[in-house]
Amino acid sequence: MSEPEVELTSARERPPFRTAHAPGISWFVVIVLLVLSAFAVIHFGQLQPAVSPLSTAIDESATPSVQPRMYTISYDAGVFSPTNLRIHAGDTVRFKNESIFPIHVVSDDLVGLDSIGDIPQGSYFSITFAARGTFSYHNGHNSNQTGTIIVR
Repeated sequence: MSEPEVELTSARERPPFRTAHAPGISWFVVIVLLVLSAFAVIHFGQLQPAVSPLSTAIDESATPSVQPRMYTISYDAGVFSPTNLRIHAGDTVRFKNESIFPIHVVSDDLVGLDSIGDIPQGSYFSITFAARGTFSYHNGHNSNQTGTIIVR
């Protein structure tokens, strides 16, 4: 039986990486990537409109339709929250009593903004505002507990 021949190669026979691949190739790749990045920034960095521009003609006969909304003003620990509320004409405001004591919502500015009696704990009183203006209200049991509703 014959023994297999083993052939050894030395490191000198194999060319090193730097001489096989010139260092200029690495720099070339870096420069190409930088140029591509610059073009990407220039192209994608420009502001473009999200939607196409609309015509500027306005139909003044059309009135904007606003759906009536319901807002809640909570009363707890002697404070109405929110104390100032902006709404639109036709919106409804609901006063909800979350305290343990009854409240009586009254306004000196708007006829009809009166809960006509006490609102017990957990109950509410609602009113729809048809007229524009600024209307203040207070707790009938303590006139220092106030709030304002601005109707646009």
